[in-house]
Amino acid sequence: MPRMLPADIYDGCPSPGEREVFVGLKNSPGIDDWVVLHSLDLAQHVRQVSGEADFVVIVPELGVLCLEVKGCTHVRRDDNGWWYGNDPKPNPRGPFRQAAEAMHSIRQQIAKARPDLSNIVCWSAVVFPFLTLNESSGEWHDWQLIDNQRLRARALPHLLRSVLLRARAHLQQRSALWFQTGDHRPSAGQVTELADILRPSFEVFASPKARAQQVESELKQYTAEQYRALDAMTTNPRVLFMGPAGTGKTLLAIEAARRGAAAGRRILFVCFNRYLGHWLVEQMGSLAPQARVSTLHRFMLDVAGASAPTSAGRSFWEVDLPARALSVLLEGAAANTLYDELIVDEAQDILRPDYLDVLDMCLRGGLSTGRWRLVGDFEKQSLYVNSTQDPLTALRHRVAAFAEYGLRENCRNPPRIACLAHLLGRLAPDYSKVLRPDNGIEPEILYYRDADHQKRLIADQLDALVKAGFQGNEVVILSSRADQHNIAHDLPPQRWEVRPLAERTPRQVGYCSIHAFKGLEARVVILGDVDDLAPPGTADLFYTGVTRAVERLIILANQAARASIINALLRRQVSA
Repeated sequence: MPRMLPADIYDGCPSPGEREVFVGLKNSPGIDDWVVLHSLDLAQHVRQVSGEADFVVIVPELGVLCLEVKGCTHVRRDDNGWWYGNDPKPNPRGPFRQAAEAMHSIRQQIAKARPDLSNIVCWSAVVFPFLTLNESSGEWHDWQLIDNQRLRARALPHLLRSVLLRARAHLQQRSALWFQTGDHRPSAGQVTELADILRPSFEVFASPKARAQQVESELKQYTAEQYRALDAMTTNPRVLFMGPAGTGKTLLAIEAARRGAAAGRRILFVCFNRYLGHWLVEQMGSLAPQARVSTLHRFMLDVAGASAPTSAGRSFWEVDLPARALSVLLEGAAANTLYDELIVDEAQDILRPDYLDVLDMCLRGGLSTGRWRLVGDFEKQSLYVNSTQDPLTALRHRVAAFAEYGLRENCRNPPRIACLAHLLGRLAPDYSKVLRPDNGIEPEILYYRDADHQKRLIADQLDALVKAGFQGNEVVILSSRADQHNIAHDLPPQRWEVRPLAERTPRQVGYCSIHAFKGLEARVVILGDVDDLAPPGTADLFYTGVTRAVERLIILANQAARASIINALLRRQVSA
Protein backbone atom coordinates (compact mmCIF):
# COMPACT_ATOMS: atom_id res chain seq x y z
CA MET A 1 0.00 0.00 0.00
CA PRO A 2 1.16 3.58 -0.56
CA ARG A 3 2.03 6.07 2.14
CA MET A 4 -1.25 7.82 2.87
CA LEU A 5 -1.33 11.27 4.44
CA PRO A 6 -3.34 11.19 6.62
CA ALA A 7 -3.14 7.46 7.34
CA ASP A 8 -6.94 7.15 7.54
CA ILE A 9 -9.75 9.17 6.08
CA TYR A 10 -11.28 11.35 8.75
CA ASP A 11 -14.76 10.45 10.03
CA GLY A 12 -16.25 13.79 9.07
CA CYS A 13 -15.38 13.49 5.37
CA PRO A 14 -18.69 14.29 3.62
CA SER A 15 -17.80 12.91 0.20
CA PRO A 16 -18.50 9.21 -0.51
CA GLY A 17 -16.52 9.66 -3.73
CA GLU A 18 -13.41 10.71 -1.83
CA ARG A 19 -13.87 7.75 0.51
CA GLU A 20 -14.07 5.44 -2.50
CA VAL A 21 -10.84 6.80 -3.99
CA PHE A 22 -9.06 6.82 -0.63
CA VAL A 23 -9.89 3.17 0.10
CA GLY A 24 -9.11 2.17 -3.50
CA LEU A 25 -5.62 3.62 -3.30
CA LYS A 26 -4.86 2.57 0.27
CA ASN A 27 -5.71 -1.07 -0.45
CA SER A 28 -3.87 -1.28 -3.78
CA PRO A 29 -0.81 -3.55 -3.91
CA GLY A 30 2.38 -2.77 -5.78
CA ILE A 31 2.48 0.98 -5.13
CA ASP A 32 4.39 1.05 -1.86
CA ASP A 33 6.65 3.79 -3.21
CA TRP A 34 3.77 6.18 -3.92
CA VAL A 35 2.66 9.00 -1.62
CA VAL A 36 -1.00 10.01 -1.58
CA LEU A 37 -2.10 13.23 0.12
CA HIS A 38 -5.81 13.61 0.80
CA SER A 39 -7.68 16.90 1.20
CA LEU A 40 -4.54 19.02 0.88
CA ASP A 41 -5.15 22.64 1.87
CA LEU A 42 -3.63 25.17 -0.53
CA ALA A 43 -3.02 28.40 1.36
CA GLN A 44 -1.62 30.10 -1.77
CA HIS A 45 -4.18 29.29 -4.45
CA VAL A 46 -3.69 30.80 -7.92
CA ARG A 47 -7.25 32.16 -8.09
CA GLN A 48 -8.66 32.17 -4.57
CA VAL A 49 -7.56 33.17 -1.11
CA SER A 50 -7.45 29.48 -0.36
CA GLY A 51 -8.28 26.26 -2.15
CA GLU A 52 -8.13 22.52 -1.78
CA ALA A 53 -7.00 19.54 -3.81
CA ASP A 54 -8.99 16.39 -3.12
CA PHE A 55 -5.95 14.16 -3.76
CA VAL A 56 -2.35 14.73 -4.72
CA VAL A 57 -0.65 11.54 -5.89
CA ILE A 58 3.14 11.50 -6.20
CA VAL A 59 4.32 8.67 -8.48
CA PRO A 60 8.03 7.81 -8.79
CA GLU A 61 9.55 8.38 -12.25
CA LEU A 62 6.26 9.82 -13.61
CA GLY A 63 5.27 12.95 -11.72
CA VAL A 64 2.63 14.58 -9.55
CA LEU A 65 -1.07 14.11 -10.28
CA CYS A 66 -3.77 16.33 -8.81
CA LEU A 67 -7.22 14.68 -8.59
CA GLU A 68 -10.60 16.34 -8.32
CA VAL A 69 -13.21 13.81 -7.16
CA LYS A 70 -16.93 14.23 -7.79
CA GLY A 71 -19.00 11.68 -5.87
CA CYS A 72 -22.35 12.56 -7.44
CA THR A 73 -24.60 10.03 -9.20
CA HIS A 74 -25.74 12.40 -11.94
CA VAL A 75 -24.30 15.55 -13.51
CA ARG A 76 -25.23 17.97 -16.27
CA ARG A 77 -23.62 20.99 -17.89
CA ASP A 78 -25.27 24.02 -19.46
CA ASP A 79 -24.49 27.66 -20.20
CA ASN A 80 -24.50 28.42 -16.45
CA GLY A 81 -21.96 25.77 -15.52
CA TRP A 82 -21.85 22.30 -14.00
CA TRP A 83 -24.72 20.93 -11.92
CA TYR A 84 -23.70 18.14 -9.51
CA GLY A 85 -26.45 15.87 -8.19
CA ASN A 86 -29.13 17.90 -6.40
CA ASP A 87 -27.01 21.00 -5.83
CA PRO A 88 -29.30 24.04 -6.15
CA LYS A 89 -26.63 26.15 -7.85
CA PRO A 90 -24.21 25.40 -10.70
CA ASN A 91 -20.45 25.53 -10.47
CA PRO A 92 -19.26 27.84 -13.27
CA ARG A 93 -15.67 26.59 -13.20
CA GLY A 94 -16.27 22.89 -13.65
CA PRO A 95 -14.22 19.99 -12.25
CA PHE A 96 -11.45 20.01 -14.88
CA ARG A 97 -10.74 23.67 -14.35
CA GLN A 98 -10.80 23.15 -10.57
CA ALA A 99 -8.27 20.33 -10.91
CA ALA A 100 -6.05 22.35 -13.26
CA GLU A 101 -6.00 25.40 -10.97
CA ALA A 102 -5.13 23.26 -7.95
CA MET A 103 -2.38 21.62 -10.01
CA HIS A 104 -0.88 25.00 -10.99
CA SER A 105 -0.98 26.08 -7.35
CA ILE A 106 0.90 22.94 -6.38
CA ARG A 107 3.47 23.47 -9.14
CA GLN A 108 4.09 27.02 -7.90
CA GLN A 109 4.47 25.78 -4.33
CA ILE A 110 7.08 23.22 -5.44
CA ALA A 111 8.96 25.76 -7.59
CA LYS A 112 9.11 28.26 -4.76
CA ALA A 113 10.44 25.73 -2.26
CA ARG A 114 12.71 23.80 -4.64
CA PRO A 115 13.47 25.51 -7.96
CA ASP A 116 15.48 22.44 -9.03
CA LEU A 117 12.27 20.36 -8.91
CA SER A 118 10.12 22.91 -10.75
CA ASN A 119 10.20 20.99 -14.06
CA ILE A 120 8.87 17.73 -12.63
CA VAL A 121 5.69 16.79 -14.49
CA CYS A 122 2.53 17.98 -12.71
CA TRP A 123 -0.85 17.16 -14.22
CA SER A 124 -4.51 16.90 -13.27
CA ALA A 125 -7.45 14.54 -13.71
CA VAL A 126 -11.06 14.23 -12.60
CA VAL A 127 -12.64 11.12 -11.06
CA PHE A 128 -16.38 10.33 -11.17
CA PRO A 129 -16.50 7.07 -9.13
CA PHE A 130 -20.27 6.54 -9.41
CA LEU A 131 -21.27 7.57 -12.94
CA THR A 132 -20.26 7.05 -16.55
CA LEU A 133 -19.58 10.27 -18.43
CA ASN A 134 -19.62 9.84 -22.20
CA GLU A 135 -18.71 13.42 -22.98
CA SER A 136 -15.85 15.05 -24.84
CA SER A 137 -14.77 18.67 -24.82
CA GLY A 138 -11.94 20.91 -25.81
CA GLU A 139 -11.67 21.79 -22.13
CA TRP A 140 -10.00 18.50 -21.29
CA HIS A 141 -8.28 15.51 -22.79
CA ASP A 142 -10.33 12.34 -22.81
CA TRP A 143 -7.60 10.57 -20.87
CA GLN A 144 -7.96 13.09 -18.00
CA LEU A 145 -11.39 11.66 -17.20
CA ILE A 146 -11.71 8.59 -14.93
CA ASP A 147 -15.33 7.54 -14.62
CA ASN A 148 -17.15 4.49 -13.25
CA GLN A 149 -16.80 2.55 -16.50
CA ARG A 150 -13.02 2.94 -16.54
CA LEU A 151 -12.78 2.14 -12.84
CA ARG A 152 -14.61 -1.14 -13.43
CA ALA A 153 -12.29 -2.01 -16.30
CA ARG A 154 -8.89 -1.23 -14.72
CA ALA A 155 -7.44 -0.74 -11.25
CA LEU A 156 -7.19 2.87 -10.08
CA PRO A 157 -3.35 2.93 -9.85
CA HIS A 158 -3.16 1.74 -13.47
CA LEU A 159 -5.48 4.56 -14.55
CA LEU A 160 -3.44 7.17 -12.68
CA ARG A 161 -0.20 5.91 -14.22
CA SER A 162 -1.89 6.10 -17.61
CA VAL A 163 -2.81 9.76 -17.08
CA LEU A 164 0.77 10.69 -16.25
CA LEU A 165 2.17 8.66 -19.17
CA ARG A 166 -0.25 10.34 -21.57
CA ALA A 167 0.64 13.72 -20.07
CA ARG A 168 4.33 13.10 -20.67
CA ALA A 169 3.61 12.00 -24.24
CA HIS A 170 1.51 15.13 -24.76
CA LEU A 171 4.31 17.37 -23.48
CA GLN A 172 6.81 15.65 -25.76
CA GLN A 173 4.52 16.08 -28.75
CA ARG A 174 3.98 19.75 -27.96
CA SER A 175 7.75 20.20 -27.51
CA ALA A 176 7.37 21.91 -24.17
CA LEU A 177 10.67 23.66 -23.59
CA TRP A 178 10.85 22.81 -19.89
CA PHE A 179 10.10 19.10 -20.37
CA GLN A 180 12.94 16.66 -21.04
CA THR A 181 11.91 13.27 -22.43
CA GLY A 182 14.62 11.37 -20.55
CA ASP A 183 13.87 13.02 -17.22
CA HIS A 184 12.31 10.29 -15.09
CA ARG A 185 11.80 12.25 -11.93
CA PRO A 186 10.78 12.21 -9.18
CA SER A 187 13.18 9.66 -7.76
CA ALA A 188 12.24 7.70 -4.66
CA GLY A 189 13.99 10.26 -2.48
CA GLN A 190 12.34 13.15 -4.30
CA VAL A 191 8.90 11.62 -3.73
CA THR A 192 9.47 12.09 0.00
CA GLU A 193 10.88 15.58 -0.55
CA LEU A 194 7.83 16.61 -2.56
CA ALA A 195 5.51 15.23 0.12
CA ASP A 196 7.42 17.22 2.73
CA ILE A 197 7.10 20.38 0.63
CA LEU A 198 3.37 19.97 0.14
CA ARG A 199 2.61 18.73 3.61
CA PRO A 200 5.58 18.88 6.02
CA SER A 201 3.29 17.62 8.73
CA PHE A 202 -0.37 16.83 8.27
CA GLU A 203 -1.23 18.53 11.54
CA VAL A 204 0.26 21.86 10.51
CA PHE A 205 -2.80 22.55 8.37
CA ALA A 206 -5.12 22.37 11.36
CA SER A 207 -4.72 25.12 13.93
CA PRO A 208 -4.12 24.08 17.56
CA LYS A 209 -7.62 25.29 18.37
CA ALA A 210 -9.10 23.25 15.54
CA ARG A 211 -7.15 20.15 16.63
CA ALA A 212 -8.36 20.54 20.20
CA GLN A 213 -11.94 20.93 18.98
CA GLN A 214 -11.58 17.81 16.84
CA VAL A 215 -10.30 15.75 19.77
CA GLU A 216 -13.09 17.06 22.01
CA SER A 217 -15.62 16.19 19.33
CA GLU A 218 -14.23 12.66 19.06
CA LEU A 219 -14.38 12.14 22.81
CA LYS A 220 -18.04 13.18 22.84
CA GLN A 221 -18.83 11.11 19.77
CA TYR A 222 -17.44 7.86 21.13
CA THR A 223 -19.24 7.75 24.46
CA ALA A 224 -22.42 5.99 23.35
CA GLU A 225 -21.58 2.97 25.51
CA GLN A 226 -21.83 5.08 28.66
CA TYR A 227 -25.32 6.30 27.77
CA ARG A 228 -26.37 2.77 26.86
CA ALA A 229 -25.11 1.61 30.24
CA LEU A 230 -27.14 4.22 32.12
CA ASP A 231 -30.23 3.47 30.04
CA ALA A 232 -29.90 -0.26 30.70
CA MET A 233 -29.60 0.26 34.46
CA THR A 234 -32.38 2.83 34.88
CA THR A 235 -34.65 0.53 36.83
CA ASN A 236 -31.89 -0.73 39.14
CA PRO A 237 -31.55 1.41 42.27
CA ARG A 238 -28.03 0.25 43.07
CA VAL A 239 -25.47 -0.25 40.29
CA LEU A 240 -21.72 -0.78 40.20
CA PHE A 241 -20.17 0.24 36.86
CA MET A 242 -16.71 -1.25 36.31
CA GLY A 243 -14.18 -0.71 33.54
CA PRO A 244 -10.51 -0.05 32.82
CA ALA A 245 -9.08 3.42 32.23
CA GLY A 246 -10.37 5.29 29.22
CA THR A 247 -13.84 3.70 29.15
CA GLY A 248 -15.67 6.90 30.08
CA LYS A 249 -16.47 6.15 33.70
CA THR A 250 -16.28 9.76 34.89
CA LEU A 251 -18.49 10.89 32.01
CA LEU A 252 -20.98 8.21 33.01
CA ALA A 253 -20.94 9.43 36.61
CA ILE A 254 -21.50 13.05 35.52
CA GLU A 255 -24.39 12.06 33.28
CA ALA A 256 -25.92 9.98 36.10
CA ALA A 257 -25.77 13.06 38.34
CA ARG A 258 -27.41 15.22 35.70
CA ARG A 259 -30.21 12.73 35.21
CA GLY A 260 -30.73 12.38 38.94
CA ALA A 261 -30.85 16.14 39.48
CA ALA A 262 -33.27 16.53 36.54
CA ALA A 263 -35.54 13.97 38.22
CA GLY A 264 -35.60 16.13 41.36
CA ARG A 265 -33.33 13.96 43.49
CA ARG A 266 -30.79 15.53 45.83
CA ILE A 267 -27.39 14.21 44.76
CA LEU A 268 -24.15 13.62 46.63
CA PHE A 269 -21.27 13.15 44.16
CA VAL A 270 -17.88 12.26 45.64
CA CYS A 271 -14.51 11.26 44.23
CA PHE A 272 -11.11 10.57 45.74
CA ASN A 273 -8.51 12.73 43.96
CA ARG A 274 -8.21 16.43 44.73
CA TYR A 275 -7.44 17.53 41.15
CA LEU A 276 -10.31 15.48 39.78
CA GLY A 277 -12.57 17.00 42.44
CA HIS A 278 -11.69 20.55 41.35
CA TRP A 279 -12.39 19.64 37.72
CA LEU A 280 -15.71 18.02 38.56
CA VAL A 281 -16.85 21.09 40.51
CA GLU A 282 -16.09 23.22 37.43
CA GLN A 283 -17.91 20.84 35.10
CA MET A 284 -20.98 20.39 37.29
CA GLY A 285 -21.41 23.86 38.74
CA SER A 286 -24.77 24.26 36.99
CA LEU A 287 -26.21 21.40 39.07
CA ALA A 288 -25.71 23.21 42.38
CA PRO A 289 -27.36 23.24 44.85
CA GLN A 290 -29.30 20.16 43.69
CA ALA A 291 -26.01 18.23 43.57
CA ARG A 292 -23.17 18.48 46.07
CA VAL A 293 -19.87 17.71 44.28
CA SER A 294 -16.74 17.17 46.36
CA THR A 295 -13.84 14.96 47.14
CA LEU A 296 -14.76 12.50 49.88
CA HIS A 297 -12.20 13.99 52.27
CA ARG A 298 -13.42 17.57 51.70
CA PHE A 299 -16.97 16.37 52.34
CA MET A 300 -15.97 14.64 55.58
CA LEU A 301 -14.08 17.73 56.74
CA ASP A 302 -17.19 19.83 56.18
CA VAL A 303 -19.40 17.33 57.98
CA ALA A 304 -17.01 17.20 60.92
CA GLY A 305 -16.53 20.98 60.91
CA ALA A 306 -12.79 20.33 60.94
CA SER A 307 -9.63 21.48 59.21
CA ALA A 308 -6.84 19.18 58.18
CA PRO A 309 -3.74 19.44 60.39
CA THR A 310 -0.63 20.69 58.61
CA SER A 311 1.08 17.40 59.35
CA ALA A 312 -1.94 15.23 58.51
CA GLY A 313 -0.83 11.75 57.50
CA ARG A 314 -2.51 8.65 56.26
CA SER A 315 -3.91 7.79 59.70
CA PHE A 316 -5.78 11.10 59.87
CA TRP A 317 -7.42 10.73 56.44
CA GLU A 318 -8.23 7.02 56.69
CA VAL A 319 -9.14 6.64 60.38
CA ASP A 320 -9.45 9.83 62.41
CA LEU A 321 -11.41 11.96 59.93
CA PRO A 322 -14.01 9.29 59.03
CA ALA A 323 -14.51 8.62 62.75
CA ARG A 324 -15.08 12.31 63.51
CA ALA A 325 -17.49 12.74 60.58
CA LEU A 326 -19.42 9.61 61.57
CA SER A 327 -19.68 10.81 65.16
CA VAL A 328 -21.24 14.10 64.01
CA LEU A 329 -23.68 12.26 61.76
CA LEU A 330 -24.75 9.84 64.52
CA GLU A 331 -25.42 12.76 66.85
CA GLY A 332 -27.55 14.45 64.18
CA ALA A 333 -25.44 17.56 64.49
CA ALA A 334 -24.82 18.01 60.75
CA ALA A 335 -27.51 19.78 58.74
CA ASN A 336 -28.53 18.89 55.16
CA THR A 337 -26.41 15.74 54.99
CA LEU A 338 -29.12 13.32 53.84
CA TYR A 339 -29.19 12.75 50.07
CA ASP A 340 -31.57 10.91 47.73
CA GLU A 341 -28.84 9.48 45.51
CA LEU A 342 -25.14 8.81 45.94
CA ILE A 343 -22.71 8.83 43.02
CA VAL A 344 -19.10 7.79 43.60
CA ASP A 345 -16.32 8.16 41.05
CA GLU A 346 -13.00 6.35 41.68
CA ALA A 347 -14.95 3.86 43.77
CA GLN A 348 -11.95 1.50 43.89
CA ASP A 349 -10.24 3.99 46.26
CA ILE A 350 -13.32 4.77 48.37
CA LEU A 351 -14.79 1.35 49.13
CA ARG A 352 -13.22 1.07 52.60
CA PRO A 353 -15.27 0.21 55.71
CA ASP A 354 -14.58 3.55 57.46
CA TYR A 355 -15.53 5.59 54.38
CA LEU A 356 -18.59 3.45 53.69
CA ASP A 357 -19.84 4.06 57.24
CA VAL A 358 -19.95 7.80 56.52
CA LEU A 359 -21.61 7.43 53.12
CA ASP A 360 -24.14 4.98 54.55
CA MET A 361 -25.33 7.61 57.00
CA CYS A 362 -25.67 10.27 54.28
CA LEU A 363 -27.85 8.26 51.88
CA ARG A 364 -31.61 8.00 52.28
CA GLY A 365 -32.25 4.29 52.90
CA GLY A 366 -28.54 3.66 53.43
CA LEU A 367 -26.28 1.74 51.08
CA SER A 368 -28.30 -1.47 51.44
CA THR A 369 -31.65 -0.06 50.25
CA GLY A 370 -30.88 3.44 48.96
CA ARG A 371 -30.17 4.61 45.41
CA TRP A 372 -26.53 4.78 44.31
CA ARG A 373 -24.23 4.62 41.30
CA LEU A 374 -20.61 3.59 41.88
CA VAL A 375 -18.03 3.68 39.09
CA GLY A 376 -14.48 2.42 39.27
CA ASP A 377 -11.55 0.50 37.84
CA PHE A 378 -11.04 -2.54 40.02
CA GLU A 379 -8.43 -4.10 37.74
CA LYS A 380 -5.56 -1.64 37.66
CA GLN A 381 -6.25 1.68 39.40
CA SER A 382 -6.61 0.79 43.07
CA LEU A 383 -3.45 2.77 43.80
CA TYR A 384 -4.42 3.92 47.29
CA VAL A 385 -5.62 0.58 48.67
CA ASN A 386 -3.33 -1.90 50.41
CA SER A 387 -2.85 -5.11 48.45
CA THR A 388 -4.47 -7.13 51.28
CA GLN A 389 -7.71 -5.17 50.96
CA ASP A 390 -10.37 -5.94 48.36
CA PRO A 391 -12.74 -2.99 47.72
CA LEU A 392 -15.43 -5.21 46.20
CA THR A 393 -15.43 -7.48 49.25
CA ALA A 394 -16.04 -4.45 51.47
CA LEU A 395 -19.03 -3.46 49.33
CA ARG A 396 -20.50 -6.96 49.10
CA HIS A 397 -20.14 -7.41 52.84
CA ARG A 398 -22.37 -4.35 53.36
CA VAL A 399 -24.85 -4.60 50.46
CA ALA A 400 -26.57 -7.91 49.73
CA ALA A 401 -27.81 -7.16 46.23
CA PHE A 402 -26.79 -4.72 43.52
CA ALA A 403 -26.41 -4.78 39.76
CA GLU A 404 -23.03 -4.84 38.02
CA TYR A 405 -22.27 -3.45 34.56
CA GLY A 406 -18.95 -3.83 32.74
CA LEU A 407 -17.51 -1.15 30.44
CA ARG A 408 -14.90 -2.33 27.94
CA GLU A 409 -14.80 0.14 25.02
CA ASN A 410 -11.97 2.67 25.15
CA CYS A 411 -13.28 6.09 24.11
CA ARG A 412 -10.33 8.22 25.31
CA ASN A 413 -7.08 6.95 23.83
CA PRO A 414 -6.06 6.61 20.18
CA PRO A 415 -5.41 2.96 19.22
CA ARG A 416 -1.62 3.13 19.53
CA ILE A 417 -1.74 4.47 23.08
CA ALA A 418 -4.45 1.98 24.05
CA CYS A 419 -2.30 -0.84 22.68
CA LEU A 420 0.72 0.31 24.66
CA ALA A 421 -1.38 0.47 27.83
CA HIS A 422 -2.43 -3.12 27.20
CA LEU A 423 1.09 -4.34 26.48
CA LEU A 424 3.16 -2.56 29.10
CA GLY A 425 0.41 -2.09 31.68
CA ARG A 426 -0.50 -5.80 31.43
CA LEU A 427 -4.20 -5.09 31.00
CA ALA A 428 -6.05 -8.41 30.82
CA PRO A 429 -8.48 -8.82 29.28
CA ASP A 430 -7.81 -6.15 26.68
CA TYR A 431 -10.30 -3.49 25.62
CA SER A 432 -13.11 -4.98 23.56
CA LYS A 433 -12.84 -2.06 21.16
CA VAL A 434 -10.92 1.20 20.73
CA LEU A 435 -13.35 3.73 19.32
CA ARG A 436 -11.20 6.70 18.39
CA PRO A 437 -9.50 6.67 14.97
CA ASP A 438 -5.77 6.25 14.56
CA ASN A 439 -4.13 9.68 14.57
CA GLY A 440 -0.95 8.22 13.08
CA ILE A 441 1.20 9.35 16.02
CA GLU A 442 3.30 6.64 17.65
CA PRO A 443 3.89 6.83 21.41
CA GLU A 444 7.57 7.58 21.98
CA ILE A 445 9.80 5.73 24.42
CA LEU A 446 13.07 7.57 25.08
CA TYR A 447 15.76 6.14 27.33
CA TYR A 448 17.83 8.30 29.66
CA ARG A 449 21.17 7.61 31.32
CA ASP A 450 20.79 9.86 34.36
CA ALA A 451 18.74 12.77 35.70
CA ASP A 452 20.55 15.42 33.65
CA HIS A 453 20.03 13.43 30.48
CA GLN A 454 16.32 13.03 31.29
CA LYS A 455 15.96 16.79 31.78
CA ARG A 456 17.56 17.46 28.40
CA LEU A 457 15.14 15.00 26.78
CA ILE A 458 12.20 16.79 28.39
CA ALA A 459 13.49 20.15 27.17
CA ASP A 460 13.78 18.79 23.62
CA GLN A 461 10.25 17.38 23.74
CA LEU A 462 8.78 20.64 25.06
CA ASP A 463 10.50 22.56 22.24
CA ALA A 464 9.03 20.15 19.70
CA LEU A 465 5.55 20.52 21.20
CA VAL A 466 5.78 24.30 21.02
CA LYS A 467 6.65 24.05 17.32
CA ALA A 468 3.74 21.64 16.80
CA GLY A 469 1.36 24.32 18.07
CA PHE A 470 0.35 22.91 21.46
CA GLN A 471 -0.43 25.20 24.38
CA GLY A 472 1.35 24.87 27.71
CA ASN A 473 -1.73 23.81 29.64
CA GLU A 474 -2.35 20.97 27.18
CA VAL A 475 0.82 19.23 28.41
CA VAL A 476 1.37 17.48 31.74
CA ILE A 477 4.52 15.82 33.08
CA LEU A 478 3.72 12.81 35.28
CA SER A 479 5.96 10.80 37.56
CA SER A 480 5.65 7.95 40.01
CA ARG A 481 7.27 10.30 42.54
CA ALA A 482 5.85 13.14 44.63
CA ASP A 483 6.15 16.69 43.28
CA GLN A 484 9.38 17.58 45.06
CA HIS A 485 11.04 14.47 43.60
CA ASN A 486 9.46 14.70 40.13
CA ILE A 487 12.09 15.15 37.42
CA ALA A 488 10.22 18.31 36.34
CA HIS A 489 10.60 19.90 39.78
CA ASP A 490 13.82 21.76 38.98
CA LEU A 491 13.97 21.85 35.20
CA PRO A 492 16.12 24.59 33.67
CA PRO A 493 14.13 27.56 32.26
CA GLN A 494 12.04 26.58 29.21
CA ARG A 495 10.06 28.46 26.60
CA TRP A 496 7.08 27.21 28.60
CA GLU A 497 7.31 27.68 32.34
CA VAL A 498 6.87 24.38 34.19
CA ARG A 499 5.02 24.52 37.49
CA PRO A 500 3.32 22.13 39.94
CA LEU A 501 -0.11 21.30 38.60
CA ALA A 502 -1.88 23.04 41.50
CA GLU A 503 -0.07 26.31 40.67
CA ARG A 504 -0.20 26.13 36.87
CA THR A 505 -1.65 29.01 34.87
CA PRO A 506 -3.24 28.48 31.40
CA ARG A 507 0.12 29.20 29.73
CA GLN A 508 2.21 26.84 31.86
CA VAL A 509 3.00 23.14 31.78
CA GLY A 510 1.94 21.34 34.93
CA TYR A 511 3.58 18.42 36.68
CA CYS A 512 2.42 16.07 39.42
CA SER A 513 2.44 12.42 40.44
CA ILE A 514 0.53 9.76 38.55
CA HIS A 515 -1.47 9.16 41.72
CA ALA A 516 -2.61 12.78 41.87
CA PHE A 517 -3.59 12.90 38.20
CA LYS A 518 -5.68 9.74 38.28
CA GLY A 519 -9.13 10.31 36.82
CA LEU A 520 -7.94 13.19 34.62
CA GLU A 521 -6.54 13.40 31.10
CA ALA A 522 -4.36 15.66 28.96
CA ARG A 523 -3.78 16.05 25.24
CA VAL A 524 -0.06 15.40 25.77
CA VAL A 525 1.41 13.31 28.58
CA ILE A 526 5.14 13.14 29.27
CA LEU A 527 5.58 10.17 31.59
CA GLY A 528 8.96 10.45 33.30
CA ASP A 529 11.01 8.70 35.97
CA VAL A 530 10.16 5.23 34.66
CA ASP A 531 12.83 3.17 36.38
CA ASP A 532 11.50 -0.37 36.07
CA LEU A 533 8.29 -2.26 35.28
CA ALA A 534 9.14 -5.39 37.23
CA PRO A 535 8.35 -4.52 40.90
CA PRO A 536 4.82 -5.38 42.11
CA GLY A 537 2.34 -2.59 41.44
CA THR A 538 4.62 -0.75 39.03
CA ALA A 539 2.81 -1.98 35.92
CA ASP A 540 -0.50 -0.75 37.37
CA LEU A 541 0.98 2.69 38.01
CA PHE A 542 2.48 2.77 34.53
CA TYR A 543 -0.85 1.80 33.00
CA THR A 544 -2.61 4.59 34.88
CA GLY A 545 -0.11 7.16 33.61
CA VAL A 546 -0.17 5.96 30.00
CA THR A 547 -3.96 6.05 29.76
CA ARG A 548 -4.10 9.76 30.70
CA ALA A 549 -2.93 10.71 27.17
CA VAL A 550 -5.62 11.83 24.73
CA GLU A 551 -3.41 12.62 21.74
CA ARG A 552 0.32 12.18 22.35
CA LEU A 553 2.36 10.10 24.77
CA ILE A 554 6.07 10.46 25.49
CA ILE A 555 7.68 8.01 27.92
CA LEU A 556 11.06 8.69 29.50
CA ALA A 557 12.49 5.45 30.83
CA ASN A 558 15.74 4.61 32.52
CA GLN A 559 18.04 2.49 30.38
CA ALA A 560 17.76 -0.11 33.15
CA ALA A 561 14.07 -0.48 32.27
CA ARG A 562 14.75 -1.25 28.61
CA ALA A 563 14.85 -5.01 29.14
CA SER A 564 11.53 -5.18 31.01
CA ILE A 565 9.85 -2.99 28.37
CA ILE A 566 11.18 -5.10 25.51
CA ASN A 567 10.16 -8.30 27.30
CA ALA A 568 6.61 -6.99 27.71
CA LEU A 569 6.39 -6.21 24.01
CA LEU A 570 7.90 -9.54 22.99
CA ARG A 571 5.48 -11.47 25.19
CA ARG A 572 2.63 -9.89 23.30
CA GLN A 573 4.20 -10.63 19.91
CA VAL A 574 4.79 -14.27 20.80
CA SER A 575 1.26 -14.73 22.16
CA ALA A 576 -0.21 -13.02 19.10
